[in-house]
Amino acid sequence: MTDHQFSLLSGEEIRTIGLIENGDDKLFRASTYDLSVGDIIPAEAGAQPVQESYSLPPGGMVRVVAKEFLRLPETITGHALLKNELCTKGVLAINIGVVDPGFEGPISSTLINFGRQDFLVEKGTPFLRVSFHRCPLSPKAKVSAKYDREAYLKRVKQEVLAYSGPTFLNMDATAADAAQTAFDSFKTALFGWAALAAVLVAVLAIFAPLGASYVDKYVVGREQREREIEQAVEKRIEESNDARFKVLSDQVEELRRSAAQTSVPRNTPTGKR
Repeated sequence: MTDHQFSLLSGEEIRTIGLIENGDDKLFRASTYDLSVGDIIPAEAGAQPVQESYSLPPGGMVRVVAKEFLRLPETITGHALLKNELCTKGVLAINIGVVDPGFEGPISSTLINFGRQDFLVEKGTPFLRVSFHRCPLSPKAKVSAKYDREAYLKRVKQEVLAYSGPTFLNMDATAADAAQTAFDSFKTALFGWAALAAVLVAVLAIFAPLGASYVDKYVVGREQREREIEQAVEKRIEESNDARFKVLSDQVEELRRSAAQTSVPRNTPTGKR
């Protein structure tokens, strides 16, 4: 163990020790340095760097590599921090964090535009603020990554081609996939309902004549039978009434004859006394 204490380097110490190569005097601050854009690598067009500037649309992403080259001793570590000035404009730099002791090379970040308007990313635009701290010596510092600029740019291009999309969460592809999924679901459901409708039409085509036959046979036939029964009942009633009327007529005629016989005066014989 060592009793060596951590300490934050001032801007002057950062310059004197030579932690920043290809730096800009106006980007040294009291205790930090502002890394600026050196290379702009969009996801489209085969991840080819653009010349001077790139218009970052709302929701868009672009990879930027610092023009500065970091060369850290094995007893100094770096901390890459956000630039508040970018955040207030709706642009967020990710891939921030620790720069290991012993690291040599440029560092990069992905910029995402969360604002409502296009943001112009230009070479020389500050995008990260890095602070440096003295730290105890560690054997692991000897195996920290070391890049020349060309090797680092090649690695970044490969990463952009393999993993990056032109928009945050690859919204264009996500929206297209969601629309395609919704359309496929609708199409599947439509085909299902169409098949069901075809089955229903076929069933109706089969059973409609049977239904008509049933109606004709049972409903119409039942009505016909009811009419025939009514007519038979009416006929029976009529025949019964005719028979009763005949009986009554005969009885009346018999009473009439009896009454006629009763009303004839009896002949009284006359005689002499």
